[in-house]
Amino acid sequence: MDRHTHKRRASLLGIGKRAAVTVLLGAACLAVPMSESADEQPQVRFRSSSVITLSWQRDQPQVCCPEIKQILLHTDEGQALRPLAIGRDQQLTGFRDDRSPVVEQRLHLLFARPVPASRTISLQLDDSHTSLTYNDSQVHGSVQVNQVGFATSARKTAFAGAWLGDAGGMPVSAEHFELIDTANDTVVFRGPLRLTHAADSWSGNDVHIADFSSFQTPGSYRLRVAGLGVSDVFRIDDDVYDQVYRRVSRLFYHSRNSMRIEAPWSDPGFERSAGVPGHLDGIVHPRVFESRLGAGPIEGNFHPVAGGWFDAGDYGQYVTNAAPVWYQIGAAMDLAPLNFEDGDLNIQESGNGIPDILDELEWGMSWALSMQSEDGGVFWRIASQRWDSGLPGDITRPRLIAERTTHATAVFAAMASISARLIRQYRPDRAASLESAARSAWQFIREKPQWPPEGESFKNPEGVHAGEYPDLSAVDAIAWAAAEMFRLTGEREFLDAFETRFRSVDLDPTAPVSFRDQGMAAAWAYLMTPDPRRDPELTAQASRAFIAGADWRLRQMDTHPFRAPQHPAIQLTGWGNFAHSTRATLPLLQAWLLSDRDAYRLAAWETPGPQLGANPQALSYITGVGARYPANPLSKLSQYDQVREPLPGIPVNGPHYHLPALWPETRAVNDAYFPPGKPPSENLVDGYPALRRYTDSEFIPPMSEPTVAEIATTAIAFGLLRDQRKAFGPKVNQAHAPRVAERSASVVAGPVLEE
Repeated sequence: MDRHTHKRRASLLGIGKRAAVTVLLGAACLAVPMSESADEQPQVRFRSSSVITLSWQRDQPQVCCPEIKQILLHTDEGQALRPLAIGRDQQLTGFRDDRSPVVEQRLHLLFARPVPASRTISLQLDDSHTSLTYNDSQVHGSVQVNQVGFATSARKTAFAGAWLGDAGGMPVSAEHFELIDTANDTVVFRGPLRLTHAADSWSGNDVHIADFSSFQTPGSYRLRVAGLGVSDVFRIDDDVYDQVYRRVSRLFYHSRNSMRIEAPWSDPGFERSAGVPGHLDGIVHPRVFESRLGAGPIEGNFHPVAGGWFDAGDYGQYVTNAAPVWYQIGAAMDLAPLNFEDGDLNIQESGNGIPDILDELEWGMSWALSMQSEDGGVFWRIASQRWDSGLPGDITRPRLIAERTTHATAVFAAMASISARLIRQYRPDRAASLESAARSAWQFIREKPQWPPEGESFKNPEGVHAGEYPDLSAVDAIAWAAAEMFRLTGEREFLDAFETRFRSVDLDPTAPVSFRDQGMAAAWAYLMTPDPRRDPELTAQASRAFIAGADWRLRQMDTHPFRAPQHPAIQLTGWGNFAHSTRATLPLLQAWLLSDRDAYRLAAWETPGPQLGANPQALSYITGVGARYPANPLSKLSQYDQVREPLPGIPVNGPHYHLPALWPETRAVNDAYFPPGKPPSENLVDGYPALRRYTDSEFIPPMSEPTVAEIATTAIAFGLLRDQRKAFGPKVNQAHAPRVAERSASVVAGPVLEE
């Protein structure tokens, strides 16, 4: 990445210019002059009426925190109060343009007596005095809520609490909360504030929950907790997630290769003149010609590739990692086809009578077809030798086409089959062409040896720096291809091929469908195919897998302090398994469709919470969505544009327990935490809380770089939940649901899935 030419943004998490700390949560943050050095001027803000937090920016991790010999709080009654407790913590919050770190140190001052609202007090730090006023109607970050809102009939919860560093969770004395209608500032609901997790090891908080599920009147609201202030504003409405769906889904349009992105379809300011120059897309790498599957019938070393979307923060395009996009969209059309319409996304194809999400899939399919050789084999990747700088049209180095693989060819067959099935009613000739491409890929798989061999994965040639997306097995990919081709054609050959391979697939119903795991995608295609020839045992096994996965997610939500459907091992927090909480939405609704158990449907409506701000950082993990969101996602399209704001709709990966020590920046983040960032595994409570380990920086891929697979997962989740009057609401007649459910065998109770 070119550190000198890309654009930097002031972050909402405290990442910014050298001598400034960005205000975290509004007007309660003041600079206190302590010395002539800008680095010694702390920012001051209330966390509650009893807690004041001081923060400093440093160039490097050092002893936490600045020494202050005398701290006194002078009341307007003439009293001088010393802190009852002082907590400390330290975190790397970002990097400057030269990649030097910005470390924030914080002192949390807990006083025995609360500061009365609207009364002026004076905080003395040694010889410095600063006047402060606590306001119970301001956001102090101690009341966390979904910043977009809730469907009218959904469960509605928010959380209260904060962490005071090594002093532990912030005391919360309030016993009730109030729901405020922002239209007239009146209290419309009161409820109890309940402690659910004391000294929570995920967040460091004493976590309190506010439940206002019974309130269902549409409108704009915020919560108020005495002594903690208010939450961010949110909505209650049937279509509360409609705009989130549109915002995230439009990332596909903005990520298109091989075309101009221009008004009136682009978001204002995010236009660009071109994709990657066509003469650079692409050059077949010399190693391809020596590989087990060869390069196929090709003259010279140029193979034209066009269309599709850039995979992630960079401009590579990967067949295996794009494949989950087809699965997500295909499953969504099974569950709620009426949720996806023509004209939804304001793209150039809008108005052609085809749902926009299928038009977008067609753009991806055009690229996938260009990755297929005449003999059916599929090149798995096109990417630059090294990471590019600038916008796509500025690229000057050729992009290299990597080997044909069995894995890529198999998932291509599945992708083409899904596209053929979905487009058939609109463009039958196109569907026939796609079916032919899928058959060609299948024939290639049948006739050629598997490569890489089972148990091995692709490795980059020397000197090439691009994603490897390693997968040690192609069995699940071939099973998925067979299942989708059986669903498309009904032919016995594909049914037999699926059933033979599926028996050896190691299903993990708790994992998302990904470049590595396609077993659940294969199972879903099989279940959605109404054919009496299916094996009853395999049908029941596939059904049980979806139910087991949904039950596992329910258990995680019920025990997690922020009702997140993530793995219970704190040290495994990362790669979006907390911040991408909506990756559970589709599996829960699939299980509901198969079982008609309403608990799954209700849980699906809760899944957006952690992703949209109901988390310890009170942060939405989707750019441009909510009151506060990341400013520096790893997206070259966003870094090199001419707009200060990030490209909207990017679902960053969020908190990561311990970063891989692959780069100086990730090592710096790990090393900066205080309390220590990597405590003994048996003593996680004493370390820096996992759900606070997020640095808003394009230099930290595990935290900041989602791929098209994660973008699709998030977009489809909000597409399914976009309007409870259309689908999945309590009074909606799911007319299509009984018909689809009949395709699967009756769900047979299976063993409880182990943690």
